[in-house]
Amino acid sequence: MNDEQYIDIAIEISKKAKYPYGAIVVRDGEIIGRSDDKTLMETSMFSHAELKAIESASKNKNLYGDLKGATIYVSCEPCMMCMGAILYEEFSKLVYACTLQDSNDNYCPEIITDINVLSSYSKNKIEIVKELHRDKAIEVLNAKKRN
Repeated sequence: MNDEQYIDIAIEISKKAKYPYGAIVVRDGEIIGRSDDKTLMETSMFSHAELKAIESASKNKNLYGDLKGATIYVSCEPCMMCMGAILYEEFSKLVYACTLQDSNDNYCPEIITDINVLSSYSKNKIEIVKELHRDKAIEVLNAKKRN
């Protein structure tokens, strides 16, 4: 599978979730973590899609603190908290669809951050692919806002 196919899976998760955000973790071509529907204040205000996917990958593969080299695909650009977790876990790649500004404009208020500045704090280089299938993710934000 390629980045476009994986980001579509994250977007599909966001369509089915209570809140319009979805994430998956991929390592060695295998999806090892998913956020599914337990996102954003389902269990607490810290239950964001990225954190749930990371937790799922860690539990499913017994990889606590060992996600170095994995890729995370997210339907929306990570917030500061989630980006911190991604950097802490030493992911090699982040792919996201819509931006925090898109979420702010189309669904709910967000604290807008500069992801490039945040990634500069990482001890390892992370590749960031921005706005892949952005329009699809914005459609989900708008659909959830109307509901």
